[in-house]
Amino acid sequence: MAGVVWYRNDLRVDDHEALTQACAEQDKVRAVFIQQETEQRGRQQVIFEQETLHALRNHLGQLGIELTILQGETMEQLSHFMAPKDVLYFHRMTGFYEARLEQQVLQQYTTHMYETQTLHRREDIGSDELQRVFTAFRKRVEQSGRFEEPIDAPGEIRYAEPPDKEKLDSRTAFPFAGGETAGRNRLTAYLEGPVFTYKETRNGFDRDDSSKLSAWLANGSLSPRRVMAELQRAERKHGANESTYWLYFELLWRDFFHLTMRETGHRLFRSNGLRDGHLTWKTDQAAVDSWIAGQTGEPFVDAFMREIKETGWMSNRGRQITASYLIHDLKQDWRIGARYFESQLIDFDVASNYGNWAYIAGVGNATRTPQFNPEFQQQKYDPTGAFIRRWMSSETTEK
Repeated sequence: MAGVVWYRNDLRVDDHEALTQACAEQDKVRAVFIQQETEQRGRQQVIFEQETLHALRNHLGQLGIELTILQGETMEQLSHFMAPKDVLYFHRMTGFYEARLEQQVLQQYTTHMYETQTLHRREDIGSDELQRVFTAFRKRVEQSGRFEEPIDAPGEIRYAEPPDKEKLDSRTAFPFAGGETAGRNRLTAYLEGPVFTYKETRNGFDRDDSSKLSAWLANGSLSPRRVMAELQRAERKHGANESTYWLYFELLWRDFFHLTMRETGHRLFRSNGLRDGHLTWKTDQAAVDSWIAGQTGEPFVDAFMREIKETGWMSNRGRQITASYLIHDLKQDWRIGARYFESQLIDFDVASNYGNWAYIAGVGNATRTPQFNPEFQQQKYDPTGAFIRRWMSSETTEK
């Protein structure tokens, strides 16, 4: 009999309750990660995952635990991997399909399920129903001020240095490797300086204009509780300001999207999202293809679309602008854009991605439908055209 730690988007040893409990309760512990077969994945997504798994295997090895990586359908692979008396330890994940899979696992195996994907636990919010308005949610959570401290890894870990990135596009704003060490290094470096001007720089397009922590949070290389604990430590050391609060504010948005998706099931994947009724969206494949290729003729939009294709990264401002353009200018189904981002973004997070796309489409957590005029946005955030020139090469920046 052994304890089996089932890894998914929690690819770390730090602040990992499932791992810690398995090590405390079982004489023998094994770990497994099952790669799902998907239709399309961006090259940078694949590389980031490979780097992350390499680091996880190293760190688990230091604890005397072997990580087995399997490919295929989850229940089938688990049935081959699990011995009859093994106990399965895992973390709850956000997503309709993830929740359905967890129910199957709970019915078939002896299990222990834990919760570390969000900063705040659902039961700590203090209401029977999650308000689907962010401001109400934020005020309620801030009043309670409750979140648990992260727990250390179940043993001494020498965090392996991340690998050098090969064939890295020199223009990228995300020159970081995957894995727990890279995430911890980025968190430390960001909290030593750039975080204190985050509110002023967060709409910029360069490396330190934003934290970039979403990539490691998305695959679980970092836990939100660890990020928050380190942020508070930085505030005690250097003093808190509006910018440090804004990083916490972003963690609250992440929690809000996750908790909303958990309570609404599959609704954020529907054409009308969280709205009642049924909306019909048109699809013009030529328009979609031009948007994906960065050939719409709108330079600011095209620059962002080329950035995501080449690097797997796009700033939050860019995501809003390009989503708005696909939905409101090209009049296309918002779910096409959400699925494309899902296939490309290094920091793809199902709740945040679909929550943000639904918000821009006017079918999510908002009482209004936001629209972003790309020309106005470019004049405000890229007035010299430097970002456009970076990604449009020798092509003209004029329409």
